[in-house]
Amino acid sequence: MEKAEYRKHFELEEDFWWFRGRRRILLSILRSRLRMSGCLKVLDAGCGTGYNLKFFEALGTAYGCDFSEEAIHFCRRRGLKRLARADVQAPPFKDRSFDLIAMLDVLYHKNIKNDVEVLRGMHRLLRNGGHLVLSDSALRILSGRHDAAFHARERYRKKTLKARLEAAGFSLVRGSYFNFFLLPAVFFTRLLENVHAPSKKGSPSDLKAVHPRLNSVLFAVLSLEAFLAGHINLPLGSSIVCLARKKSSA
Repeated sequence: MEKAEYRKHFELEEDFWWFRGRRRILLSILRSRLRMSGCLKVLDAGCGTGYNLKFFEALGTAYGCDFSEEAIHFCRRRGLKRLARADVQAPPFKDRSFDLIAMLDVLYHKNIKNDVEVLRGMHRLLRNGGHLVLSDSALRILSGRHDAAFHARERYRKKTLKARLEAAGFSLVRGSYFNFFLLPAVFFTRLLENVHAPSKKGSPSDLKAVHPRLNSVLFAVLSLEAFLAGHINLPLGSSIVCLARKKSSA
């Protein structure tokens, strides 16, 4: 992503409605399928500025890696220690080291030349029966300046991610879109942006602080989706979340 976006993440990641809502959705899906023992060994691959890594520490011992010097700097400002400056395409960890790996809005990045190979790398790092949870941007029609600011290569559909996970040796446990209820607003916002202010290099992302009341309302919408995510897969949304399992026989 553009360097300026790392500071925005660091400043907003704790309280901003979208980040909080995504964490709640992830937790709902993980609780629906995993035994949350508190003693898991977790890797946040592409950990960014680190707030999600603090979230994963509640599940056990959490490690983070990111290729960006800015990201690691902000992680250290949060007091995080178990860090590696490394590309997810060449993670510096031993095979079969982790029970759970998270890749949150990482796989779509333009620097990742072969996403199936990256998923195979995560597969090697997981113990037999371990899980990969990932989220990413969804639906190509929603591409815009936000994607340019985050150096996006593509936006996924569920069937595309399912096929690539299976090609890497995973079985899909759960796959759901999210940001379903706000999808019409996202679509029309992108449409207007692309007509009046087409994306270009250096474009700012959509990430910016909103009024606290609006932030609370938007978080409530994603909290409803988090409740639903514990029971059903949503049919559409501007983002997607998948939970996949490494087969014990692999």
